Amino acid sequence: MLKTPYVIISSTMTIDGRIASPTGYSKLSCPHDLKRLHSLRAEVDAVMVGANTVIKDNPRLTVRLVKGRNPIRVIVDGKLRTPINARVYDVSEAKTVLITSTRAEKEKINALREKGVKIIVLEDQGEGKISLVKALTSLYDLGVRKILVEGGGKLNWSLIRENLVNEIRVTIAPYIFGNGVSIFQDKGFRDIRESPKLKLVNVFKCECGNEIHVMYKVISHGNANSTYRLL
Repeated sequence: MLKTPYVIISSTMTIDGRIASPTGYSKLSCPHDLKRLHSLRAEVDAVMVGANTVIKDNPRLTVRLVKGRNPIRVIVDGKLRTPINARVYDVSEAKTVLITSTRAEKEKINALREKGVKIIVLEDQGEGKISLVKALTSLYDLGVRKILVEGGGKLNWSLIRENLVNEIRVTIAPYIFGNGVSIFQDKGFRDIRESPKLKLVNVFKCECGNEIHVMYKVISHGNANSTYRLL
């Protein structure tokens, strides 16, 4: 049986379930929520994001608001669309692992290797898509036992769809976008039978007094089947 890390999805969304507006605006967290996120980063072995998050937000993915060690930063980018000057590729702050596909440009891979980025190249499953199971198995082999996903909606959905998530933490911010990027963004499940079953393990009002933080454990998987586990 393949071994994969314990996967936590953490996100802040509007009350209508959006993590970004139609224009890409995504700064929803209050200072207390950000501090919680940095504390969680310090508790895990790695933090994972997709290519869109790197391209749009250019995050550092380090621990700054609390004391603690920086996690390994994992970038899932099958087509290698992320710029080599992105802040996550500055390994002077923290280690970075890029998971890409055989479709990726070799010159760009070599340039990132020269910067000190560890590269994991997986078989291209079509249009730069890769197996998330193989990606997580590769991270487990590197010693990653607990991973925080700060993904965009597509990465979150891909992990949920493939039954690879153990825990979901969501902060609900007092805003409404009406459209934009959903916390789980794709075609979606047809009904609740296909959805994983969740158990509420904690809920509390944020210290700011205007946000709610909820924590769910995934207790069973849905019945949706897919041929590949892809992103």
